[in-house]
Amino acid sequence: MNDISYLTDHYDEKIRRILELDAPLNFVFITDEHNRLNQYAVKNGHVDLTDYELGINAVTSIQYILDRCPNISCVINGGDIGCDYNPDLSEKRFAHEEIMDALHSLSVPVYSCIGNHDDALGCAKDKGFDTKEHVFLPKDLHRICLRNIPGEVNYYYIDLGTEWRFVFLDTSDKPYYIDETGQYAFGWRLEISNKQAVWLEKEALSSDRKIIVFSHSPLSNAGMIGTEGAPDLIKPYDDLLNSSRVLHAVRNCPNVVAMIAGHVHFDNLLYDNGILSMTTLCSFVQEWTPLCPKREIGTITETAFDVVSIRNNMMYMTRFGAGEDRCGALLRLMK
Repeated sequence: MNDISYLTDHYDEKIRRILELDAPLNFVFITDEHNRLNQYAVKNGHVDLTDYELGINAVTSIQYILDRCPNISCVINGGDIGCDYNPDLSEKRFAHEEIMDALHSLSVPVYSCIGNHDDALGCAKDKGFDTKEHVFLPKDLHRICLRNIPGEVNYYYIDLGTEWRFVFLDTSDKPYYIDETGQYAFGWRLEISNKQAVWLEKEALSSDRKIIVFSHSPLSNAGMIGTEGAPDLIKPYDDLLNSSRVLHAVRNCPNVVAMIAGHVHFDNLLYDNGILSMTTLCSFVQEWTPLCPKREIGTITETAFDVVSIRNNMMYMTRFGAGEDRCGALLRLMK
């Protein structure tokens, strides 16, 4: 077993704060592990690094927190789990399964979103790989990432206790069909299908419970730092197909109090029609924009993830690794 004390030696003070909060709802949110990506990049001279982190170290360190915080209900994985840049299909599959095996070895349930890198199509098309060979189809991703979720689709919800519903959207819910060249037609494409939108409107949001919506990509990129365009850094439009319909449903459901996403590799905290909208840093070593905190392999800044605690009308995000603790008001609970 790897020695992860370089991470966990820094955790006790954060754990003390979580215990003092004594919140009735707590969960871990970790996203964009990109497991083995830096290993591949270092070996091929693609980054200004001489070493790389192991994604399983960050995940394994979560158990240290779970052992000391018995009120944490679950771990939420925001997607982009592996290294889709690797031309070796067996190594690509290993990177996916290694990180998910580590997550599912934790002592609480793990729920995942599908990321835009997870099907590997975008990189396959960019690099000229045979997409039929290198693709992880939705059924493959369900087996790897959603092994504890029944059914075949990669969107679902879970109910926690009597008060809360967590809705997990699939923002890579694009059609998979072969084009005239014999390859899959779409690569980097963020989409929520009409079928998923109907499910969201008619079933997932039809609840008296308080609802948090999780997705890999934010439902709206408006005002989000980290989406693209450094040094300008802000992308003032959406690139998620069908986002207008989905956002209309979410905004008009009074029980939706928060939206949590990954994808942008940056800590954003803003409000959308009274809904707290949060994104977080990636959990692997990368400084996506000049505004990101410095990350250093072999130190506490190697990773970044949050324990999210909800007490009364507040959401507290206790950061483990790079970045800072945050908090936000759940405005829709304050009326």
